[in-house]
Amino acid sequence: MPHRKTLLLLIACAATSLAQSSDPGLGTNPDAQGATSDVTPGSGPNGSEDFLNTGVRGEGWTAPFLSWDSLIKVDRPTFYGNVGSSCQQYDWAFQQSGDSHGIDPVFLAFIAMQESSCNADAGGPTPGLMQVACENYPDHQCTNDVAKNVDAGAAFLKQQLDATGRNAIKTIGNYNGWFTEGDETGLNNGRGLTEDYPCSADGQAHGQPQNLDYLQQTLNGWFVGLNPQGDENWIGQYQCKGSCDNDQLC
Repeated sequence: MPHRKTLLLLIACAATSLAQSSDPGLGTNPDAQGATSDVTPGSGPNGSEDFLNTGVRGEGWTAPFLSWDSLIKVDRPTFYGNVGSSCQQYDWAFQQSGDSHGIDPVFLAFIAMQESSCNADAGGPTPGLMQVACENYPDHQCTNDVAKNVDAGAAFLKQQLDATGRNAIKTIGNYNGWFTEGDETGLNNGRGLTEDYPCSADGQAHGQPQNLDYLQQTLNGWFVGLNPQGDENWIGQYQCKGSCDNDQLC
């Protein structure tokens, strides 16, 4: 029989493990490697984080293919009725831009939550709901005007879908500034994104992605109706805090 302290430790570890998982009841994506019906820190219905981040811990991100049309996701009423409630007031804009660019409006809501928590007044160099680069606006001028901001985000998303052959992983990564060797950005000595890049001198100088959990949080968080910035903040294996202090990777 285990020692009492050992038994208590085992119970505590089991409780922690159970707390850091959630079953959204959506099944799994058959095309996604490492997909699990439960969302854990490193996996979920749209694949494991190691699959989504292929190459990040090696020679550079390679963005494996996962069809946009195969993604496991919740619908808009479910999203708005739970973790995406702050987005519902902007549904008119998501519908308008989604219809214009041939994108299911719920995807725009998911990205708005990840990017700005659906805060139309969010600041920064790329302000507003979608936090999209200024070059994606018709006049190349950033604005937090809801209609223009959402349309710029939708236009960029559609551009990436077309450019990647509807590869969901590459599209979502590109939205956050992730890059592969084939993108020829010249960043990271011409390689794809690696886990040591965000906190390197080059990475910090270029303001490149400070969240290596972005794909996991988006595809296995918001897309399946969980909140990686709230109750499910354990989603992601890197737990990026936006700081490179204390030997953090991002």
